[in-house]
Amino acid sequence: MVFLSGCATIQTARNFDGKTVDGHARPLATITTENYGYYLFGQPNLPLIVGNPYLPNEDTCLLFEDTVVVDNNIIMANNEARRLGAKQVVNIKSEVSWTGSFSLWLVWKKLVFTSVVATE
Repeated sequence: MVFLSGCATIQTARNFDGKTVDGHARPLATITTENYGYYLFGQPNLPLIVGNPYLPNEDTCLLFEDTVVVDNNIIMANNEARRLGAKQVVNIKSEVSWTGSFSLWLVWKKLVFTSVVATE
């Protein structure tokens, strides 16, 4: 069961050397969020164990809830941006990937990765 645990994380980077975004906004941080979980037969409506986007960076997971979605990653990034004092987030990019070969395609891992730039 430990092998099949979901995870939600947030990471930030803050070194920009005086750069600007879109020619005028000064970046505060690049924020990346990641959430993954395991689904039966790779079906979004059959989640087994997933990351908890409500408590990122903690060892918590949820059972039988489909929380591994882009919207939750963006919410996590926006919450982190607010915590850092940012006025907006720009350059939002997300990727969704599925892998199932490790379990003979019975249990699939879904990963959602999102990055944003928080600006003043």
